[in-house]
Amino acid sequence: MKTLTKQTTTTEWDEVLQKKFGNNFVKEDKVKEDEQRKGTPRTMKKEETNVAIFENERDDENDENDEDEEEEAFMKSYREKRIAEMLFMQKEEKEDEKEEKNNNVRRNEYVMHVSHEQWTKEVTEVSRSHPVLVLLTKENSKACFTLERVMEDVARTYRTSRTKFRRAEARDIIPNYPERNVPTLILYRNGDVVENIVGIEQFGGMSGVNTETVRRRVRMKSDEFLMDRGEEEAKEAEKRREKETAKNG
Repeated sequence: MKTLTKQTTTTEWDEVLQKKFGNNFVKEDKVKEDEQRKGTPRTMKKEETNVAIFENERDDENDENDEDEEEEAFMKSYREKRIAEMLFMQKEEKEDEKEEKNNNVRRNEYVMHVSHEQWTKEVTEVSRSHPVLVLLTKENSKACFTLERVMEDVARTYRTSRTKFRRAEARDIIPNYPERNVPTLILYRNGDVVENIVGIEQFGGMSGVNTETVRRRVRMKSDEFLMDRGEEEAKEAEKRREKETAKNG
């Protein structure tokens, strides 16, 4: 009895007949060959998906590396900029401090601050040879601050005159000096007080005080104070004439 065996070699016509009679098989080698050559759709799809995921992950990693490099470069630039700004600000502050110090030196160059211990030497003794103006003030007083600034301008304007300018804390010179009396401008000459001018109102008030109002008020008592160079030269010439007249007479 012959046994039906699967043919190893088939033709297209054989395959059609086999399918017609229900014996549906194809050459195994051909199927394997096709599967190996083409791959199953599911396998191919999975492999393609894995490749795509790998590529995406690699792209994401590259993007992250690029972002990290950009962020690092930005932070480096930001730090350098901030350091430069801080150094510039420190330089500006030092220059401002230096300028303020120089301004204070120039401002105080013609107005000497004197203490109680310096009073006799810098006021009383100096007044024997020069007219001396002494401004008594106190801290945290707007009127005193205003007159101080004006007196600095007066001292600068009359820096070539014989008048000497001093400033002192009222309570340091005269204990219990009434606060209502400051600022006070004292005129000293020949070791004595010529006049005490009390209050900023004497010079035109807060809004009216200036170098000219101070000069006019001071010279109401004595024209020896705040002379300009021409007046001093004329006065010296008059004194010489008087001496010559007295000598010849």
